[in-house]
Amino acid sequence: MHRLFFVLILSITTNVLAANVATLYQSSSPVLTQDEQERQQLAPDVLRQVMLKVVGDRAALSVVDVTPILTDAEKFIQQYQYQQVRRVTDNLTQADQLELFLTFNEASLNKSLMDMGLPVWGKSRPEALIWLAVDDSKSRTILGADSTDKSIVKSLNQAAYNRGLPILMPLMDLQDQAQVAFTDIWNDFAGNVEQGSQRYGTPVVVMISASISANGAVQTRWRAFINGESLQWKSQGNVNTAMQSGVDQLADELARRFSQVVTSQEAQQLSLKISNVRDYSDYSRVMKYLSTLQYVSDVRLSSLATDQLDISLSLKGDLTVFDQTLAIGRVLTKDAESNASQAIHYRLLP
Repeated sequence: MHRLFFVLILSITTNVLAANVATLYQSSSPVLTQDEQERQQLAPDVLRQVMLKVVGDRAALSVVDVTPILTDAEKFIQQYQYQQVRRVTDNLTQADQLELFLTFNEASLNKSLMDMGLPVWGKSRPEALIWLAVDDSKSRTILGADSTDKSIVKSLNQAAYNRGLPILMPLMDLQDQAQVAFTDIWNDFAGNVEQGSQRYGTPVVVMISASISANGAVQTRWRAFINGESLQWKSQGNVNTAMQSGVDQLADELARRFSQVVTSQEAQQLSLKISNVRDYSDYSRVMKYLSTLQYVSDVRLSSLATDQLDISLSLKGDLTVFDQTLAIGRVLTKDAESNASQAIHYRLLP
């Protein structure tokens, strides 16, 4: 049933290269009680976790004194709740833990971060396809979407959640098995992996080779392909720290490409011509999509012709980042004849 459900979801989402991350402004911390004083004491630490997800780049956050925001952590809290959560511990056992979940106000936090000169990475983020090859001395296998019971996959998912990264694992059905072998990932044969990744349509592909020793120590090699660029790094430790360290590097790299610092300078006005808009449903999709993009405001319809919308909008920030965001969103694609000094031409994708 779980596999069938994943296939159905995949059939809906594989043409969408970006995912809207719904939990950016939420994080949690283990607690002993539901006492208000304990909640107040933990609020700054939980807010710091959220700030890392929102800013996206550890280096950018480390050079700014965010003490004023953390000191006023309580004023940013929008909602809190307590839950019993099952966590995988360092020795791979599972235990229930009472946790405090805090949700912070998006608009207020974003404004405070931008006022400090920090970038804000929007909710629309590139989805990463993860090919995870594991050698645990007993078996050598590629873990897929149905391997959610594996401790290393749980740690990977938790690490991605901690950084606000949408990730996807391959189905490892007959098609995947025919195209990608364990040795392709382990020996860094990227060609077969890139070919096998095409069916998923993600803008980011990651190969992870993980060696797990008998005592639980993990050694990993990571290779990521981001818009044609190849990056490599390593991580190690127990299963949790190895996965978190690797994901941290990936998140930093992506944030530097898809976020930007926006100053108080006046927004630039853009004129967009969008073709292939055939009915009201298409019109609504375009307007809703543009209105939700980070750094975009005041989206207005200038004129409507057959199959084409003329739209004006205000954009704070770099046009290059705007185009990169559109490229991963798979809603609009830029036409070759676009001229940034005049109206910019885009086409609505199916």
